[in-house]
Amino acid sequence: MFPKSIAQKIMIFYIAGIFVTVGLSLIVLSDIWLIKQKIELEGNISNLFETIQEIRRTEKNFFLYKNEVDYNDNLSYIKTVKNFIKNQKFEGLKIENAIQELSGTLQNYEALMLQLKENISSPSVTSLEQSIREKGKILTHIAENIKTTEHKIIKDSLNNILKYSIVLIIIFFIIPFILFGLGLTRLISGPLKELENKMKKIAEGKIYYIEVKSKDKEILSLVETFNKVLKELEAKQKQLIQAEKLSSLGTLMSGIAHELNNPLSNISTSCQILLEELEDSDTQYKKELLQAIESQTERAKNIIKTVLDFSRRRELKKETIPAQTLIKDTIIFIKGELPTKMNLSVEVENSLSIYADKQKIQQVLLNLIKNAIQACDNNGEIKIKVYSSTQEALDKHLFLKKEGKCVGELSVNKEFIIIEVQDNGPGIPPEILSKIFEPFFTTKESKGSGLGLFIAQELIRDHDGCICVDSVAGRGTTFIIMLPKE
Repeated sequence: MFPKSIAQKIMIFYIAGIFVTVGLSLIVLSDIWLIKQKIELEGNISNLFETIQEIRRTEKNFFLYKNEVDYNDNLSYIKTVKNFIKNQKFEGLKIENAIQELSGTLQNYEALMLQLKENISSPSVTSLEQSIREKGKILTHIAENIKTTEHKIIKDSLNNILKYSIVLIIIFFIIPFILFGLGLTRLISGPLKELENKMKKIAEGKIYYIEVKSKDKEILSLVETFNKVLKELEAKQKQLIQAEKLSSLGTLMSGIAHELNNPLSNISTSCQILLEELEDSDTQYKKELLQAIESQTERAKNIIKTVLDFSRRRELKKETIPAQTLIKDTIIFIKGELPTKMNLSVEVENSLSIYADKQKIQQVLLNLIKNAIQACDNNGEIKIKVYSSTQEALDKHLFLKKEGKCVGELSVNKEFIIIEVQDNGPGIPPEILSKIFEPFFTTKESKGSGLGLFIAQELIRDHDGCICVDSVAGRGTTFIIMLPKE
């Protein structure tokens, strides 16, 4: 039965690896033992060669000085060589024939040396010495060949052992380990990579369950646990969304009640004064009261209209819009509200497009541009810039986010389009800056509803984007919108 656990597969592989290791070790040890024997033999042959050299040395000394000691040493060295040949086994070796030749030549050499001792005073001694020299040369030549041959045999044996040891290691060690490693990596990394991708989707607010074909217990357990956690997360997310909706609804209704109470109170007070002063002849005072009633009524209508528009939020209809077209069409709506002395400049990166709901993004831009116009007090400069995200822009976003000047979250590993609306007005005081995205917060007194920037940031969030504000007192304000390209 094939193992259904990664741990079991690894264990089986390592057990097999141990057996292979033991087998290879035994083979290598056997080869090492053979090499040891050959090295010992080479050492003996080196001694043999040196002994032959001593035979030739004592031979020359005896011929020169006729010293009895040199003669006896010569015979002693001959005996040493004969004993070596007798005691050493050469059967089956490449040098067997050479050893036999050496043995035969040595016997002839010894016979000549014995003959020389008996005929040392004979006239034929010169011819005998010449024969001995010839045999000595042959001995030296044979010994040298034996030494060279044995050295070459050992060298070749070592090379062969090295070669097939490398081949065996590659076949039984490296290749199996590579194949096993690749298989194990694929076995584990595949599901883990899928987990990583799903987690990225989850980080973007999407829920994806994992289905894997792996039969390994560890992977199945991991996937099962992940899907279980995901189900719990999905349930908690639904509960959280519901709670947030209820909380937002309560906050919104409380804000609506508070915001409508002020204009209604003003209208009621003005009406009471008018009733009380109905007979009064001060027409100008009555006119101011009626104007106040009209202004407060308009403010109440704006609040109700804004809330109704927000409550009727529809599904986004995203499309690819050329950035230049988007900005151009938006400015058309605002042209009539631009003071003659105000300078509005536009800088859009070439061939740049935005994937968004055109109407919703225009709504956001119109709110920001109107705020910039009012901040400049009918005189100043407004700049609109659209460009692709850069590392500098992302770093600035992170800094503003750390300072609490951003709302919305950016998806990881995505490219962004950045829209900046900048004015050179008085700027926003620090104590106000942190509140500008709150619902019903306004510095325009009776002119604004306090919902413009709140709705703007909600629309940007719907686009999986982020909106930041960077403002310095006396140096103007910049609103930064970051939208994913797709």
